[in-house]
Amino acid sequence: MPILICIISAFFWATFDLTRKLSLKKITSTSLLLMFTLTQLVVFLIWLFYSDFSINLIPYLFPGLILILIGLLSALLFLKAIKQSDLSLTIPLLSLSPMFSSLFSFFFLHEKLSNIQYIGIFSIILGTLTLYSKKLTITEILKSFKIISTNDSARMMILVSIIWSLTPVLDKLCLANSSINIHGFIQSLGMIILLIFLLKKNSNEEISKIKRYWKLIFLTVLIGTLATVLQFYAILSNYVPIMESIKRSVGQISSVFLGRFFFNEDITKSKISGVIILSMGVYFILGY
Repeated sequence: MPILICIISAFFWATFDLTRKLSLKKITSTSLLLMFTLTQLVVFLIWLFYSDFSINLIPYLFPGLILILIGLLSALLFLKAIKQSDLSLTIPLLSLSPMFSSLFSFFFLHEKLSNIQYIGIFSIILGTLTLYSKKLTITEILKSFKIISTNDSARMMILVSIIWSLTPVLDKLCLANSSINIHGFIQSLGMIILLIFLLKKNSNEEISKIKRYWKLIFLTVLIGTLATVLQFYAILSNYVPIMESIKRSVGQISSVFLGRFFFNEDITKSKISGVIILSMGVYFILGY
Protein backbone atom coordinates (compact mmCIF):
# COMPACT_ATOMS: atom_id res chain seq x y z
CA MET A 1 0.00 0.00 0.00
CA PRO A 2 2.74 2.61 0.77
CA ILE A 3 4.31 2.05 -2.68
CA LEU A 4 0.87 2.22 -4.32
CA ILE A 5 0.27 5.65 -2.77
CA CYS A 6 3.59 6.80 -4.25
CA ILE A 7 2.63 5.52 -7.71
CA ILE A 8 -0.82 7.16 -7.64
CA SER A 9 0.71 10.41 -6.46
CA ALA A 10 3.30 10.22 -9.25
CA PHE A 11 0.61 9.87 -11.94
CA PHE A 12 -1.20 12.91 -10.57
CA TRP A 13 2.04 14.92 -10.73
CA ALA A 14 2.64 13.76 -14.33
CA THR A 15 -0.86 14.88 -15.30
CA PHE A 16 -0.27 18.14 -13.47
CA ASP A 17 2.85 18.77 -15.61
CA LEU A 18 0.71 18.39 -18.73
CA THR A 19 -2.16 20.62 -17.62
CA ARG A 20 0.25 23.29 -16.37
CA LYS A 21 1.93 23.54 -19.77
CA LEU A 22 -1.45 23.65 -21.49
CA SER A 23 -2.63 26.38 -19.11
CA LEU A 24 0.53 28.43 -19.64
CA LYS A 25 -0.42 28.72 -23.31
CA LYS A 26 -3.51 30.62 -22.16
CA ILE A 27 -2.49 32.66 -19.09
CA THR A 28 0.66 33.88 -17.34
CA SER A 29 2.64 31.74 -14.89
CA THR A 30 2.02 34.16 -12.02
CA SER A 31 -1.74 34.03 -12.51
CA LEU A 32 -1.70 30.23 -12.65
CA LEU A 33 0.40 29.98 -9.50
CA LEU A 34 -1.87 32.38 -7.60
CA MET A 35 -5.00 30.43 -8.50
CA PHE A 36 -3.36 27.11 -7.66
CA THR A 37 -2.26 28.40 -4.25
CA LEU A 38 -5.69 29.90 -3.53
CA THR A 39 -7.34 26.58 -4.38
CA GLN A 40 -5.00 24.75 -2.03
CA LEU A 41 -5.75 27.26 0.72
CA VAL A 42 -9.51 26.71 0.39
CA VAL A 43 -9.14 22.91 0.38
CA PHE A 44 -6.95 22.86 3.49
CA LEU A 45 -9.19 25.42 5.23
CA ILE A 46 -12.24 23.19 4.70
CA TRP A 47 -10.19 20.23 5.91
CA LEU A 48 -9.36 22.13 9.11
CA PHE A 49 -13.04 22.79 9.79
CA TYR A 50 -14.08 19.15 9.34
CA SER A 51 -11.12 17.41 10.97
CA ASP A 52 -8.89 17.71 13.99
CA PHE A 53 -5.45 19.23 13.61
CA SER A 54 -2.31 19.56 15.69
CA ILE A 55 0.90 21.57 15.53
CA ASN A 56 4.01 21.96 17.67
CA LEU A 57 4.80 25.50 16.52
CA ILE A 58 8.37 26.07 17.72
CA PRO A 59 10.06 23.10 15.97
CA TYR A 60 7.73 23.57 12.98
CA LEU A 61 8.56 27.25 12.44
CA PHE A 62 12.04 27.13 10.87
CA PRO A 63 11.54 24.33 8.30
CA GLY A 64 8.03 25.65 7.62
CA LEU A 65 9.25 29.16 6.75
CA ILE A 66 12.08 27.80 4.58
CA LEU A 67 9.53 25.67 2.72
CA ILE A 68 7.37 28.69 1.90
CA LEU A 69 10.31 30.66 0.50
CA ILE A 70 11.82 27.90 -1.62
CA GLY A 71 8.35 26.68 -2.64
CA LEU A 72 7.54 30.00 -4.27
CA LEU A 73 10.95 30.31 -5.92
CA SER A 74 10.90 26.79 -7.35
CA ALA A 75 7.28 27.09 -8.57
CA LEU A 76 8.06 30.26 -10.55
CA LEU A 77 11.25 28.75 -12.03
CA PHE A 78 9.45 25.52 -12.93
CA LEU A 79 6.61 27.27 -14.73
CA LYS A 80 9.04 29.46 -16.67
CA ALA A 81 11.14 26.44 -17.69
CA ILE A 82 8.26 24.30 -19.02
CA LYS A 83 6.80 27.30 -20.83
CA GLN A 84 10.07 27.97 -22.68
CA SER A 85 11.10 24.42 -23.56
CA ASP A 86 9.72 20.99 -24.56
CA LEU A 87 8.02 18.98 -21.84
CA SER A 88 10.16 15.96 -22.74
CA LEU A 89 13.39 17.95 -22.35
CA THR A 90 12.67 19.74 -19.08
CA ILE A 91 10.70 17.28 -16.93
CA PRO A 92 13.39 14.54 -17.27
CA LEU A 93 15.92 16.83 -15.57
CA LEU A 94 13.90 16.46 -12.38
CA SER A 95 15.30 12.93 -12.18
CA LEU A 96 18.32 14.49 -10.51
CA SER A 97 16.20 15.15 -7.43
CA PRO A 98 16.40 11.55 -6.08
CA MET A 99 20.18 11.92 -5.92
CA PHE A 100 19.93 15.22 -4.06
CA SER A 101 17.08 13.99 -1.84
CA SER A 102 19.10 10.94 -0.79
CA LEU A 103 21.88 13.27 0.36
CA PHE A 104 19.50 15.63 2.16
CA SER A 105 17.58 12.78 3.82
CA PHE A 106 20.86 11.21 4.97
CA PHE A 107 21.98 14.40 6.71
CA PHE A 108 18.60 15.59 8.05
CA LEU A 109 16.51 12.42 8.51
CA HIS A 110 19.24 9.79 8.91
CA GLU A 111 17.62 7.64 6.20
CA LYS A 112 20.07 5.22 4.60
CA LEU A 113 19.63 3.36 1.32
CA SER A 114 21.17 0.06 0.29
CA ASN A 115 23.84 -0.18 -2.41
CA ILE A 116 21.34 -1.52 -4.95
CA GLN A 117 19.10 1.47 -4.33
CA TYR A 118 21.97 3.86 -5.01
CA ILE A 119 22.57 1.97 -8.26
CA GLY A 120 18.92 2.66 -9.03
CA ILE A 121 19.41 6.37 -8.45
CA PHE A 122 22.46 6.32 -10.74
CA SER A 123 20.39 4.54 -13.41
CA ILE A 124 17.75 7.25 -13.22
CA ILE A 125 20.39 9.93 -13.75
CA LEU A 126 21.91 7.99 -16.67
CA GLY A 127 18.45 7.58 -18.15
CA THR A 128 17.93 11.33 -18.07
CA LEU A 129 21.22 11.99 -19.87
CA THR A 130 20.26 9.43 -22.49
CA LEU A 131 16.89 11.11 -22.97
CA TYR A 132 18.66 14.41 -23.58
CA SER A 133 21.24 13.02 -26.03
CA LYS A 134 20.86 13.41 -29.80
CA LYS A 135 22.22 9.95 -30.60
CA LEU A 136 22.79 6.69 -28.74
CA THR A 137 26.55 7.04 -28.41
CA ILE A 138 28.71 7.58 -25.36
CA THR A 139 30.02 10.82 -26.85
CA GLU A 140 26.54 12.23 -27.41
CA ILE A 141 25.36 11.10 -23.98
CA LEU A 142 28.31 12.86 -22.38
CA LYS A 143 27.55 15.93 -24.49
CA SER A 144 24.23 16.11 -22.67
CA PHE A 145 26.09 17.71 -19.76
CA LYS A 146 27.21 20.56 -22.03
CA ILE A 147 23.79 20.93 -23.66
CA ILE A 148 22.12 21.13 -20.28
CA SER A 149 24.68 23.59 -18.87
CA THR A 150 24.18 26.07 -21.75
CA ASN A 151 20.39 25.88 -21.88
CA ASP A 152 18.51 28.45 -19.76
CA SER A 153 15.45 26.25 -19.25
CA ALA A 154 17.65 23.29 -18.34
CA ARG A 155 19.60 25.31 -15.77
CA MET A 156 16.37 26.56 -14.21
CA MET A 157 15.00 23.01 -14.02
CA ILE A 158 18.19 21.72 -12.39
CA LEU A 159 17.84 24.39 -9.72
CA VAL A 160 14.21 23.35 -9.30
CA SER A 161 15.39 19.74 -8.98
CA ILE A 162 17.75 20.68 -6.15
CA ILE A 163 15.05 22.65 -4.36
CA TRP A 164 12.41 19.96 -4.83
CA SER A 165 14.77 17.30 -3.52
CA LEU A 166 14.97 19.28 -0.29
CA THR A 167 11.23 20.03 -0.17
CA PRO A 168 10.00 16.55 0.86
CA VAL A 169 12.72 16.36 3.51
CA LEU A 170 11.48 19.63 5.00
CA ASP A 171 7.89 18.42 4.57
CA LYS A 172 8.71 15.35 6.61
CA LEU A 173 10.31 17.46 9.34
CA CYS A 174 7.20 19.67 9.41
CA LEU A 175 4.80 16.71 9.41
CA ALA A 176 6.62 15.31 12.43
CA ASN A 177 5.34 18.38 14.28
CA SER A 178 1.98 19.00 12.60
CA SER A 179 -0.99 17.30 10.98
CA ILE A 180 -1.28 17.32 7.18
CA ASN A 181 -4.20 19.76 7.06
CA ILE A 182 -2.62 22.53 9.17
CA HIS A 183 0.72 22.08 7.39
CA GLY A 184 -0.90 22.50 3.98
CA PHE A 185 -2.88 25.51 5.17
CA ILE A 186 0.17 27.31 6.57
CA GLN A 187 2.21 26.66 3.43
CA SER A 188 -0.57 27.90 1.13
CA LEU A 189 -1.22 30.99 3.25
CA GLY A 190 2.47 31.86 3.37
CA MET A 191 2.86 31.62 -0.39
CA ILE A 192 -0.22 33.77 -1.00
CA ILE A 193 1.16 36.49 1.28
CA LEU A 194 4.42 36.49 -0.70
CA LEU A 195 2.57 36.48 -4.03
CA ILE A 196 0.60 39.56 -3.00
CA PHE A 197 3.89 41.44 -2.73
CA LEU A 198 5.37 39.98 -5.90
CA LEU A 199 2.50 39.97 -8.36
CA LYS A 200 1.31 42.96 -10.27
CA LYS A 201 -2.36 43.62 -10.79
CA ASN A 202 -3.80 41.55 -13.63
CA SER A 203 -4.88 43.44 -16.70
CA ASN A 204 -8.43 43.26 -17.99
CA GLU A 205 -7.14 41.12 -20.85
CA GLU A 206 -5.61 38.59 -18.43
CA ILE A 207 -8.82 38.41 -16.40
CA SER A 208 -10.73 37.84 -19.63
CA LYS A 209 -8.42 34.94 -20.52
CA ILE A 210 -8.93 33.39 -17.10
CA LYS A 211 -12.69 33.51 -17.55
CA ARG A 212 -12.46 32.10 -21.07
CA TYR A 213 -10.30 29.13 -20.12
CA TRP A 214 -11.58 28.56 -16.58
CA LYS A 215 -12.32 24.84 -17.15
CA LEU A 216 -8.71 24.03 -18.06
CA ILE A 217 -7.40 26.21 -15.25
CA PHE A 218 -9.77 24.67 -12.70
CA LEU A 219 -8.75 21.17 -13.81
CA THR A 220 -5.08 22.14 -13.45
CA VAL A 221 -5.36 23.47 -9.91
CA LEU A 222 -7.59 20.56 -8.85
CA ILE A 223 -5.11 17.95 -10.10
CA GLY A 224 -2.24 19.85 -8.48
CA THR A 225 -4.01 19.99 -5.13
CA LEU A 226 -4.76 16.26 -5.17
CA ALA A 227 -1.14 15.54 -6.13
CA THR A 228 0.08 17.64 -3.19
CA VAL A 229 -2.17 15.91 -0.65
CA LEU A 230 -1.25 12.44 -1.93
CA GLN A 231 2.45 13.30 -1.70
CA PHE A 232 2.06 14.22 1.97
CA TYR A 233 0.65 10.74 2.64
CA ALA A 234 3.39 9.15 0.51
CA ILE A 235 6.08 10.95 2.51
CA LEU A 236 4.68 9.69 5.81
CA SER A 237 4.78 6.03 4.71
CA ASN A 238 7.98 5.87 2.60
CA TYR A 239 11.59 6.96 2.59
CA VAL A 240 11.93 10.29 0.80
CA PRO A 241 14.40 9.07 -1.90
CA ILE A 242 12.10 6.16 -2.79
CA MET A 243 9.07 8.44 -3.09
CA GLU A 244 11.08 10.92 -5.18
CA SER A 245 12.46 8.21 -7.48
CA ILE A 246 9.00 6.83 -8.26
CA LYS A 247 7.56 10.30 -8.76
CA ARG A 248 10.32 11.44 -11.09
CA SER A 249 10.47 8.23 -13.12
CA VAL A 250 6.73 8.24 -13.80
CA GLY A 251 6.93 11.95 -14.63
CA GLN A 252 9.81 11.51 -17.08
CA ILE A 253 8.27 8.55 -18.87
CA SER A 254 4.95 10.36 -19.12
CA SER A 255 6.58 13.56 -20.42
CA VAL A 256 7.93 11.76 -23.49
CA PHE A 257 4.57 10.35 -24.56
CA LEU A 258 2.39 13.24 -23.41
CA GLY A 259 4.78 15.65 -25.11
CA ARG A 260 4.33 13.76 -28.36
CA PHE A 261 0.56 13.45 -28.11
CA PHE A 262 -0.27 17.00 -27.00
CA PHE A 263 2.66 19.10 -28.31
CA ASN A 264 3.97 17.04 -31.24
CA GLU A 265 7.39 16.55 -29.65
CA ASP A 266 9.61 13.92 -31.27
CA ILE A 267 10.00 10.44 -29.79
CA THR A 268 13.56 9.37 -30.56
CA LYS A 269 15.59 6.24 -29.90
CA SER A 270 17.43 8.16 -27.22
CA LYS A 271 14.20 8.98 -25.44
CA ILE A 272 12.95 5.38 -25.64
CA SER A 273 16.28 4.07 -24.34
CA GLY A 274 16.20 6.66 -21.59
CA VAL A 275 12.75 5.44 -20.56
CA ILE A 276 14.03 1.85 -20.34
CA ILE A 277 17.00 2.89 -18.19
CA LEU A 278 14.69 4.92 -15.97
CA SER A 279 12.44 1.89 -15.54
CA MET A 280 15.44 -0.21 -14.53
CA GLY A 281 16.33 2.46 -12.01
CA VAL A 282 12.89 2.24 -10.44
CA TYR A 283 13.23 -1.56 -10.26
CA PHE A 284 16.53 -1.23 -8.38
CA ILE A 285 15.10 1.44 -6.08
CA LEU A 286 12.21 -0.86 -5.13
CA GLY A 287 14.47 -3.91 -4.86
CA TYR A 288 15.40 -3.20 -1.25
